[in-house]
Amino acid sequence: MSKPNEPAQAALDSANLSRIRNAQAEAAAQNEVNNTAKNKLRGTYAQTQAQGLHNEAAKLALELVAGGDEAIDAFCEKVSKAGVYVGYLGKVLSPRQFELFGMAGVGPTPEDERAKLEGRAAGFRLDSEPGSKETDNPYEIGSLKGQAWLSAFRDARSERDHVLSMPTPATEGEKSDGGNDEEGKA
Repeated sequence: MSKPNEPAQAALDSANLSRIRNAQAEAAAQNEVNNTAKNKLRGTYAQTQAQGLHNEAAKLALELVAGGDEAIDAFCEKVSKAGVYVGYLGKVLSPRQFELFGMAGVGPTPEDERAKLEGRAAGFRLDSEPGSKETDNPYEIGSLKGQAWLSAFRDARSERDHVLSMPTPATEGEKSDGGNDEEGKA
């Protein structure tokens, strides 16, 4: 539960998803050159894939079995949360996808609700991301969907700006350093 002047968890999660997405894009551009660690089992993976195995699903299954019930429960929780976060990012799920994410019985979203979800997702994007401007509204501005998108965009942008203006919490490594990087330097 957030305090009165703090953003809701959904706002924090949405802004952090944009931060992560941006950081992943930057890291992927630099990792393309030096990626030998992932290539150890390339031959085996090529053979198993040629025989119809979904390698990524297989790797996940092996990890889950090795981790036992606790790992499987954690994975189920992760999938459930991913379904919620997909919604924060503006994607409307199909009935089959609702079932996968553990939300059976929930149906497709009405068009005006979908426009709100899309506007909210756009409002949380970082300024450098495509689709992050108010003028990127995909709906006619005078329509109900256009107004729903714009209203949600503006609300989310206000929340995003509040979240981004907050001090970044210290990571575990920064906490153990004592917080003073200048100490001991000549």
